[in-house]
Amino acid sequence: MDGGTLPDVVRVPVVAAVLTLIVFGSQGLEGQQPQELGQGLGDSATAALIPPQTDIYVADLSIFDDQHYLGPLQNITGRRDTYDNQPTFTPDSRSLLYTTEYSDEDGVQTEIHRYYLSSRRETRITRTDESEYSPTPVPGDRAFSAIRVEADSAQRVWRFTMEGMDAEVLVGNLNEVGYQAWGNETTLLLYVLGDPPTVRIADLTTGGSEVVAENVGRSLNRIPNRNAWSFVEMGPPGQSWINEINIGTREVRRIISAIGGGEFHAWTPTGVLLMAMGSRIYQWDPESILESGLDLEPEVDLEPEVGVERRVGPDRRFVSDPRVVEDWRLIADLEDMDITISRIAVSPDGSKISIVGEPLPEVDR
Repeated sequence: MDGGTLPDVVRVPVVAAVLTLIVFGSQGLEGQQPQELGQGLGDSATAALIPPQTDIYVADLSIFDDQHYLGPLQNITGRRDTYDNQPTFTPDSRSLLYTTEYSDEDGVQTEIHRYYLSSRRETRITRTDESEYSPTPVPGDRAFSAIRVEADSAQRVWRFTMEGMDAEVLVGNLNEVGYQAWGNETTLLLYVLGDPPTVRIADLTTGGSEVVAENVGRSLNRIPNRNAWSFVEMGPPGQSWINEINIGTREVRRIISAIGGGEFHAWTPTGVLLMAMGSRIYQWDPESILESGLDLEPEVDLEPEVGVERRVGPDRRFVSDPRVVEDWRLIADLEDMDITISRIAVSPDGSKISIVGEPLPEVDR
């Protein structure tokens, strides 16, 4: 289906918004991020649910005195009542790949677009009869992989050139894949739908895969400068943990409890972890924690309803300052923009950040 009327290349107007940085207030912690396409990518594709009307924003990312700062945000999509999501930067940090929605009399499907940061120019990459989601650059190749929802509703990992050509299946024996993250040229970490959802490692040389975790979130990331991925282990309501998988040994360990029981996170090139909750973005720097001598894996009792997280460990440290949640530190608040943040992506050179924002319901404004 060749849905929609957008030309292959369009000029995107820049909508700049001034960002409120480091709000020093007594507000409680915001709620968890909204669902993105139901519980998994395929839930909307197979059950015809309406996806959230999200936009993609980009800002400069800088650092001073070990703290990150965001410049003014630009809405690079700005299509009302349209789903734009899952941004990822290309290896040269000059452009973004993302998922966007097309609709016509035959229905709704998604395709992959590319946005060029310097020229603010957008181009459509895929033009297929199927829906594609979750574009991810392939290491060492001028190509990207994506999840394609096929005619029989199977969701498999496919490879495309950067021009959207030469499509081929990469992982043929898994047909409920939702999200992906490359480890190297032959290894993928996959989020696979199910009850419970699982994280699996797929080996493209052997065609095999293995389950390494269950009850997981949808955010998968390669950790910079380490031979490891990160994913989120979901716990009881309001609790989740960011975990690490060693690509070589397959060993899994907890890194830190996630903000507000959330799941979407990203890494800077220097190994600082960013995470969003509600309208706020937080950072966690493992190096600063190591220097402080604190335990990286304490037991945590999370109380999001009152904005207090209590560390239950040998030091019995209590944290009540809303700017600091356990070892997370607030770096930005987008409350004035009336959006809730879900996905975050950081460019490989660390100069840009992309976020996905969903408008707050009128009743919440």
